[in-house]
Amino acid sequence: MIATIEKDQAIKSRIGEIVADRGGNRTKLADEMQISPAYLASVINSPDKNVTSKLLKAFASIDINLNWLISGVGTMYLVKDDLRERAEKAEARIERLEDDLDKLNFHAKELKKMILNGKG
Repeated sequence: MIATIEKDQAIKSRIGEIVADRGGNRTKLADEMQISPAYLASVINSPDKNVTSKLLKAFASIDINLNWLISGVGTMYLVKDDLRERAEKAEARIERLEDDLDKLNFHAKELKKMILNGKG
């Protein structure tokens, strides 16, 4: 029992690190993990409340490295570099789509001019 309490306190400390790393807003973090803010607060604040598999699954859903969360070994995020790479690729795709949209708008205006000139 004592080992579980000590382990939970270490996990709760790392949960605090996650909250801080993600801007310090527990409510926003709970919403992102699709759990109630009250539940997250109760686990963090109550020495009697154990860390549950439900909470671990919620942290896994936001790419937290559960090995780090439970043991302190490794990095906080499971795929942080992969997420950065995916974000950069998405940004590049958005830029290409914006360029395509600009071209479409240009051609739509030109077509409109041609139609108006043909009718007038």
